[in-house]
Amino acid sequence: MTTLFPPTCPHWQLPTFQSLLVKGPYHASAPFHLALSHATAHPNNKVILLTPNRGMVKDSLVEFNEEWLNQNSGHGSVSAAARRIEVFYPPTLAHLRFLLSTLHEYHDTLHDPKTTLDVAPSLLVLHEISSYFTASSSEAT
Repeated sequence: MTTLFPPTCPHWQLPTFQSLLVKGPYHASAPFHLALSHATAHPNNKVILLTPNRGMVKDSLVEFNEEWLNQNSGHGSVSAAARRIEVFYPPTLAHLRFLLSTLHEYHDTLHDPKTTLDVAPSLLVLHEISSYFTASSSEAT
């Protein structure tokens, strides 16, 4: 089952969903647990996570210092799931639009190795999407 929490919290499973909006405060590792739990539950699928600020994500994960990630991120099953997660950091709305328009599944055409996917993703996580629509980021587009 898909969840926003580590596997040690089995009672916090999300219901089956076609689309999901998580609004409000949540812990720094929530988008990664969402991606990892989906990739673990669907071993033949790929997950894409889009977030605008790599430094902010890294800093918040380091500050949060989650014990489960620290202890399990190198284990085989977690590493296998993590290999099927692609994380992109488009910094502006223009970059996000470009990335989304160039992502494609490989069908005998390789447009760009970074945007050509071996399989289409079954989950797309848009993390901190509202930051693309603030005054400072929209000026760059």
